Amino acid sequence: MNILILKDVVINSSSNEEGTVLFEKLEEAYLSNNPLILQVGSDMSMSSSFLNTSIGLFLEKYGLDNFKKTVKFKGSKNQFLRLSDYIDKFNELYLI
Repeated sequence: MNILILKDVVINSSSNEEGTVLFEKLEEAYLSNNPLILQVGSDMSMSSSFLNTSIGLFLEKYGLDNFKKTVKFKGSKNQFLRLSDYIDKFNELYLI
């Protein structure tokens, strides 16, 4: 399982453009059946725009089950709660 360090992949975690960069990495991992660990530093705040164009797009396109099979998370408790809350709300609203 590869480790994908977010700060090494994107310049920031606040824009749609950078979210697309992360989405492409997640999609590549999924399509090649190569699960990864997404490591997010405690100093990185992930905006809703960034999450929508990365994780949200992945969930929309491939579903929650495939996200869980593809991505494991490593980071601070606050980062985990932010990501978990985002996925829960996405799931409620979008019915993935």
